Amino acid sequence: MAAVLLPIRPSMNQKFTCTLPVRNQNITLEISLTYNQREEYWFIAISDHTTGIMLIDSLPLIAGTYPAANLLGPYEYLGIGSAAIVSANGDDSTPTFESLGKEHFVIWYDNLS
Repeated sequence: MAAVLLPIRPSMNQKFTCTLPVRNQNITLEISLTYNQREEYWFIAISDHTTGIMLIDSLPLIAGTYPAANLLGPYEYLGIGSAAIVSANGDDSTPTFESLGKEHFVIWYDNLS
């Protein structure tokens, strides 16, 4: 199972392109991260880099325990892999504005057959 640490830095709104290994091939996605100041959580939008088609929009980055830890579980049909929030503290806390990219990380992995 290949895993990639998304290149997230602590800043308000972020957009980057990331090439990820899924099903023995590389896929390139556009990742957008936005912080909801009022509700105090991050959310992610994912688009296909080649076509520009939005695959997932406004998915909250809320940590959980297995099986809820896989943020992309409900989107398995898209064939874009899996993702989870990992805390440097080893707990299942949700990332804050300051902690995403410093103490909380998003790991993208391929658990597809």
